Amino acid sequence: MMQVYTNEMLPKTVRILKICDETPDTKTFILENITKRIPKPGQFYMISVFGVGEFPVSFGSANENNLLITVKKVGQGTGALFELGENDIVGLRGPYGNGFPIEEFTGKNIVLIGGGIGIPPLRSVMEYISQHRNEFGYVQLLYGARSPKDIVYKDKLLKDWPKIIDVKLTVDVPDETWKGHVGVVTTLFDQIKNLDSIFLIVGPEIMMRYSVLELKKRGVKESQIYLSLERKMKCGIGICGHCNLGRFYVCKDGPVFRYDIIANERELFYG
Repeated sequence: MMQVYTNEMLPKTVRILKICDETPDTKTFILENITKRIPKPGQFYMISVFGVGEFPVSFGSANENNLLITVKKVGQGTGALFELGENDIVGLRGPYGNGFPIEEFTGKNIVLIGGGIGIPPLRSVMEYISQHRNEFGYVQLLYGARSPKDIVYKDKLLKDWPKIIDVKLTVDVPDETWKGHVGVVTTLFDQIKNLDSIFLIVGPEIMMRYSVLELKKRGVKESQIYLSLERKMKCGIGICGHCNLGRFYVCKDGPVFRYDIIANERELFYG
């Protein structure tokens, strides 16, 4: 029988089904999921804007037909994506990497800690928790944004998720409409109900760094903490070496890592 080889670097073409504005510089894109694969919470995809470039992005939710990604406009590739409209075509590779070992969290308390655009991987976790709520203990979500207008997934954070878990929000710079907490996300840590929890942290590196330090001060073990890291991922499959973190490749061995496994890597938080 002739063996068929596939090129993992060759993207599949998919249509943009819907586009939603999240913040002034962030949009959610719902794409076709032509592979019918359901990714694991925390995995990522490589998105191509043909003729411009390719970049990694975590997914927020997925089913056999649709894939939801949320993107902040930060460079040439994301800028080109923002110029596209519904029914336009993009390239898609993945899913790649290791996600959160959600099956190991059964019966445990969970605290999700997110900052800014770091929330899509946590949304993928929340989608799973929503469908299997009775399998987990007490669940909290602590989320911080720069300002009220920068809050991503407002409907989820303000309406849907508070019905099933404890949601705490904060902003750095309030406006006249904001009646909630003010400060960086670590200022919410005094409201953590159970330190005997699994902590999932996603956001800017400085936010993750100080979140880990604050949790450790409170006696949380390094093995209770999971991080989703970002690096300059180019290939997505551990070949190019751009996302090297010590002995690990973030795209292949991560992007989700248990903190005690990578705590001694010199480049952590400074990649």
